[in-house]
Amino acid sequence: MKSTLYAALLALLTPLGAAAFPYCAALQSADTVPKKHAKRAPFLADNAGQWIIGQDQLKNAFEVTNEASVLLRAIGAAFRAQGSTLVVLPAPPRPLFVPDPLLAEMGLSRAELDAGIGSAFSGYVAALNATGIPAVDLSSFATGPARDGFYFTRDTHWTPEGAARAVAELAQLLRPDAAPDLPPFEGRFTERGSLSDVVVEVCGTQPAPEIVPAPVYAQAAGAGALLGTTDGPRAALVGTSFSDRYQRDAYQVADAIAHMLDASVANYSLTGGGPTGAMLAFIESGALGAGGYEVVVWESPYTTPLNSVDGLRQVLGALHAATPAGPAEVAEVGDAWAELPLAFDAASFTALSIEMPGVTEGKLWAELIAEDGTRQRYRMVKSKRVPAERRSPTWRLALDGLAAPQITRVKLRLQGGARTMAEVSLLR
Repeated sequence: MKSTLYAALLALLTPLGAAAFPYCAALQSADTVPKKHAKRAPFLADNAGQWIIGQDQLKNAFEVTNEASVLLRAIGAAFRAQGSTLVVLPAPPRPLFVPDPLLAEMGLSRAELDAGIGSAFSGYVAALNATGIPAVDLSSFATGPARDGFYFTRDTHWTPEGAARAVAELAQLLRPDAAPDLPPFEGRFTERGSLSDVVVEVCGTQPAPEIVPAPVYAQAAGAGALLGTTDGPRAALVGTSFSDRYQRDAYQVADAIAHMLDASVANYSLTGGGPTGAMLAFIESGALGAGGYEVVVWESPYTTPLNSVDGLRQVLGALHAATPAGPAEVAEVGDAWAELPLAFDAASFTALSIEMPGVTEGKLWAELIAEDGTRQRYRMVKSKRVPAERRSPTWRLALDGLAAPQITRVKLRLQGGARTMAEVSLLR
């Protein structure tokens, strides 16, 4: 749902002139930037161009529905059943960290941000905790002394210092009686900036790179821990570009976890996998079952919170035990809808499983048609940016908590895909 603040922002930006903007007028409209940036435009900046934010960062999309809560609760329970504690490390909305005078120059107000995306984010974190999955509300840093060092000003990600402070908060949540020891911030990190890259592409102007402090982790707690030489717990980090920037952990999130929890850490984060792509790959590759991880840290950015029912159903489906219940149906699936005569009570099964040999990426739609005519449509996604060895031709959709569980028919569509044979079965 779009926030009132977001709608007001769009109305505000329309009349702005180039003189009020430090770069070029083209950044101020989705119609005048390249198509790949349209969803992020219009862009805002203060008069000196110190901070840049896109409209996508102002969206209020943090609501956790009852259906999402059911799925999150089941996901947490599934991890516990495998001996792992799942925790969420949710990066807070970046606009909250813009200094008040610069917000005013952008036409925004602190009060509106706090009442909109700030309040919604805190509610989202509370909803995660209510499902039994521990999470920390890192938006508190936006009003404290660490605000200025938490995010880059011309990049969408947190800084190495911000990552360290975020993990320290998570460690404090997991171990209330042991205060985490922050490392010294004596290093330096240079970030050219993803938002600076947009300015270069659209305006031909090159903003200066940012040079920020970086933590220096002791060998015993950093490199040694990552190699598994500590006596602490085994931990897995599963996240996005916040933990896999430039296809490496540029912001040292895994180092922070190793340091704060005295853990040996394996990083399974993926850039470009969306909110659930890395987690799905982590489960489907067998890494969860084989790793013996006591703690799994699910890092999640503010633009893609963990409340998408489609993605959560896919993750939970991958976690469910693969015990077929009855014979499989076979259908040819492609870009047109294919209907299968599957009739069942979803409350008696855990997941719908679709095997498509050779199909390990793309978008697969499943529509479950109930006896009262209710159509429940879900989209399963497997990103081509996931390494081939971590992909699977098995697509699963959890059936937990369907609003209309008495299913009479199932329809499948492989969006944009060539026709292929699919074997569809129910799992208990």
